[in-house]
Amino acid sequence: MRPFAWLPPQPPMSPAAEAYAAECLRATAAVQARTRHVLDMAFGPDPWQKLDLYLPEAAGASGLPTLLFMHGGYWTHGHKEWMGFMAPAFTSLPALFISVGYRLAPAAKYPAALEDCLAALHWAYHHVADYGGDPQRLFVGGHSAGGHLATLMTLRPSLLIAWGLPAAAIKGCIAVSGVYDLSGDLPQDRLRAFLPPQVSAAEASPIAYVAGNRTPLLLVVGEHDFPVLRQQAYAMAAALKAAGSPYELLDLPGVDHFQISLQGADVHSPWVQRARKKMGSEYIFTEEARKNVL
Repeated sequence: MRPFAWLPPQPPMSPAAEAYAAECLRATAAVQARTRHVLDMAFGPDPWQKLDLYLPEAAGASGLPTLLFMHGGYWTHGHKEWMGFMAPAFTSLPALFISVGYRLAPAAKYPAALEDCLAALHWAYHHVADYGGDPQRLFVGGHSAGGHLATLMTLRPSLLIAWGLPAAAIKGCIAVSGVYDLSGDLPQDRLRAFLPPQVSAAEASPIAYVAGNRTPLLLVVGEHDFPVLRQQAYAMAAALKAAGSPYELLDLPGVDHFQISLQGADVHSPWVQRARKKMGSEYIFTEEARKNVL
C-alpha cells in the first residue's frame, strides 16, 4: 500500500509533480517511522487546519527554535504530509519542525490559506514551550505556494498583531522557489481558483509589502526552476534591496523546482545549511542578511 493512502484524493497534476508528491510521502513515512513526533494537532475546526510536530531525538531540551513550513501545490494541491521528510535536517540542530496544513482552493479561496498559516503560528507561539521550543524563536518557511504564504505573513506584521501576536513574532523566513508577485506570468487557472474576484493580484503579492521590513528573508531558487519563479526570485531580491530590507538570495545550480524541495532532507544541502545557521543564531542571521548578498 502506498504511504498515506487515506489522504483525500486530489485532481491529477503533471507527471513530474505526481512523482514529487509520491517521493515526499514515501520519505515522510520513513521519517515518521524513526522520529519523535506528534501528528494531526488541530489549530482550528476545519479538517485541513492541522499540523504535524517533529521533535529532536533527545528529550528534555528547552529554548529551541521552531520552523513552521508550508507545502506547495499552487494553492490547490498538497498535504502537510508532503513536508515531514524535512524534519530530521532541522530537529538535529536541535529545533522543532512543524509541517502546516491549510485549506486549499478553490474550495477555500484567499485569504483562507493565509489565515490558516497565521492560526498555526498563533498555535506555535502559545504551545511550542510545552515541547521544548522558545516562542521568541519562531521561523517560517515554505516551498512554492508555501513560500508565497510564508513570505506574505512575514511581510505583513499588521496581520500578526491582529492575531494577538507580537509584530516581530517571526524571526526569519525561508522561501524555497516562492511565488512573490501574483500579477506575474503564473498559471491563470490556479490564480482564478485561488483569488476571489474582489481581491487584486497585488493585494495578495508579497512583493507589494517590502517597505519597512526588518525581518530577514532567505530566498532560494534553482537553476532549472520554472522560469517565472526564477524571475520572481530576482525581482523580489531587488525589491527587498531597494527597500533596505535584510535578505539573502541563493541560486542553486543543477536543480529544478522539485529537486530543490527534496534537498530539504539533506542537512548538507546549501540552503538547509544556511537555514540552520540562521535559526541557530538570530544575531548572525540579521547581521549577515543586512549585507544584502546577491
